[in-house]
Amino acid sequence: MTRDQYAAQADAICSKYKTKADALSRPASLAGLAQVADHVLPLLHDARAELRKLRPPQNEDAAANAWLDEFDVTIDDVKKIRDSATKNDRAAVVSAARLALKHDQHANEVAGQLGMTVCNKG
Repeated sequence: MTRDQYAAQADAICSKYKTKADALSRPASLAGLAQVADHVLPLLHDARAELRKLRPPQNEDAAANAWLDEFDVTIDDVKKIRDSATKNDRAAVVSAARLALKHDQHANEVAGQLGMTVCNKG
């Protein structure tokens, strides 16, 4: 698969799951945030599984694997946010969300380096 083909297929997968995530309600409380996180986690797992099935170009295998590994970090971040929200710990939610944004930014940078135009806008 060429770099452009890989990026296009990855972007199609990201687009599909972004649409599903965007359809979720916006939480108005910490309890609502915990519920949304419970809906986001399966989406992240499914997206990661589909993306791992793609075969990146050999010369970009390391970057693609690093990007895919960021899904594990994102999943952990969402769990931390959910767990903190469940405990009604606003400070922990804010702290976890700040860290999640940094991780997301890094994942977006790697996706951009791989030529993606949807997956790099997490």
